[in-house]
Amino acid sequence: MAAFGTGWRRYLRLWQGLRSSSGDTGNEGLWARLRKSRLGSWCRNLLSDYAEACKDVAAGVKERPGRAAFYLSLLAGAGFCAYSAPGPGSFETSLLECSGTLLLLSPWIRNGVSDGHVQQLLRLRDQGRLRYQSLGCCSLVYEAPYDPDCDLYEAHCRHLRPRWSLFPSRVLDVGFLGHWWLLHAKMRDFDINEEEFKRLPAHLRTLSFWDLRSDRNERLFQEKYQPVPLPDEQLEAEIRP
Repeated sequence: MAAFGTGWRRYLRLWQGLRSSSGDTGNEGLWARLRKSRLGSWCRNLLSDYAEACKDVAAGVKERPGRAAFYLSLLAGAGFCAYSAPGPGSFETSLLECSGTLLLLSPWIRNGVSDGHVQQLLRLRDQGRLRYQSLGCCSLVYEAPYDPDCDLYEAHCRHLRPRWSLFPSRVLDVGFLGHWWLLHAKMRDFDINEEEFKRLPAHLRTLSFWDLRSDRNERLFQEKYQPVPLPDEQLEAEIRP
């Protein structure tokens, strides 16, 4: 009972002290009390530290403007790369556009590499095994062994997960500056079927730049629009009745 009375008197003295302290600061405004508090002093110290850091940066820019311009260009380039990094919706849109482009072609003239790559990506997409990872300045699309909703033991056991050393072989595409570069490279010459040219002689399987854009071909193409000159004898023979 004595202990209860001692504890009660202690709380009563604490309450009276809080009321007296609040009464002393009651005449001050809210901002004045915040400035005198620990939070106010912490904010003042933080702002002063940032001000000193900004002054040091400005002094460094004046002393070495070339290095400052180099660092600023690097920072701007990294910011632009991060801003233009494609997202997962961009990859799916590009994949569907490539699939639609190949569907417009006959199977006999489709490039086997382009068609096989796009069909593999579509199969992984239907199985829910495509994963997207943003790295800030670029993006990665890689293959996962299982669907996220798969409840097999192999999908949940951490000892059976793929090793990190095999991760480069699971990467399917790299997104940088708004483009998916591997998909773009696989779709090059998508309307040329290499199987059609395997039986041709070796010197006819490849074409150089000059074979397609030679001066002789251009001259012959322009000459076909020129009028055909006829000799005088032929003209007289045509005019005579």
